[in-house]
Amino acid sequence: MALTAALVPLVVMVVVLPATAEIGGEGSDVTNSDYLALTAAEKADRLWSNCLADRTSAPWPSIFSTAFGAIGESMCPSFTTPGDALPAGRRKVIHSVGVVGRVEWRDAGSHPYTGVFKGASHGIVRLSSALQALPSSSRYRPRPGMGLKLLRDGMDSANLVAMYSVSGQRSWNFFKNDFTNHIPGPGFAELPLAVKFATATVNIQQVGISDWSQAGEDGTEEESPIFPYRLRFHPTGEIAFPDDYVQPINADLMTIPSGSTLYQVFAIDKPEELGGEESMIGELVLTSNLTTSKWGDTILFFRHQA
Repeated sequence: MALTAALVPLVVMVVVLPATAEIGGEGSDVTNSDYLALTAAEKADRLWSNCLADRTSAPWPSIFSTAFGAIGESMCPSFTTPGDALPAGRRKVIHSVGVVGRVEWRDAGSHPYTGVFKGASHGIVRLSSALQALPSSSRYRPRPGMGLKLLRDGMDSANLVAMYSVSGQRSWNFFKNDFTNHIPGPGFAELPLAVKFATATVNIQQVGISDWSQAGEDGTEEESPIFPYRLRFHPTGEIAFPDDYVQPINADLMTIPSGSTLYQVFAIDKPEELGGEESMIGELVLTSNLTTSKWGDTILFFRHQA
């Protein structure tokens, strides 16, 4: 069991598995060409309506299905599937229970980055732990992570996932640490799953963000896209929970009021080894309450970029 627990976290960035249990209703379509042609506002409204249809959480998958079910499943659909819903017949087994909310990306200005880096009013965030955290076990500690989707007129959404570490943290405070789209390297125990990831991308520790720079929220394509090397999501300190267990993570998160700044967003232009410089480029602001959602847990999809 110890090895199982050690192997599980690395799949946090990409794994979804064949469906083996009943999931929430499919809701309105968020994958076809008619949907993709909608405005960012219309798409955000449809996604949010789907999320609110059933505010119960999906069940946690078993440790066995989480650890071993990915071996025969292709990683590629996580990078290639269009639209905002999981591919048909697949099921999340990592970050499978969380909360969703509407957000906006408020541009801080004074940076060169293009596309939605310049701001977006219609976004969906999902906050969750990679595995079910248990207060009675140091092994099953919280592993906070975030999926972020910014909608665009007439084209596919801009997406990313970010974490602090696949190994998690000892604190139950979801906002204890920064998130980034570049996670630390895997340990020895996670190497088998690292090999699995490598079947889809050589950059198994990173999620790309160049797509964000290609077009803004209004769908206008950029003639000369510019994007940062890495993003860092820094908690403001205004939202914090106890380090020791008081209640489940989702219960904490649902107390955050609409209008709260979830993260300050920092970008570094190139690797530190090449003299990269970091600056604050924006804020991620909650524009609704956070809620549990069966559709959010089972169908909402955050596409990965290699």
